[in-house]
Amino acid sequence: MWTVAKIRADYEGWWLFSDWPEQIIKQYDFETYEDMLNTYQNLIMDSKKNFDNYLVGKYNIHAFYNNCDLGFCEDCDEDLQIFYSYIVLNNNEVFYNLPIIE
Repeated sequence: MWTVAKIRADYEGWWLFSDWPEQIIKQYDFETYEDMLNTYQNLIMDSKKNFDNYLVGKYNIHAFYNNCDLGFCEDCDEDLQIFYSYIVLNNNEVFYNLPIIE
């Protein structure tokens, strides 16, 4: 089974910090790789249109953000940029071999 999990966090998704599953705001489940990949590509392309900026990091994971979308960090006493990323899972394990999407 394949899953695409959209996370909202104050770090780029490719860091995959231990709390990333707690940051999931939306999830899509698929039976086949092809179905997952089609939706994943559409999500990336739509996000490129709907966010001001994006970065691509390790494992070709994208981090989308808008300049004024900030969250206050109590521990560090400052505002931090909020990022949205899509993490792909295969049988509940992170899938690291994502294609490059232009």
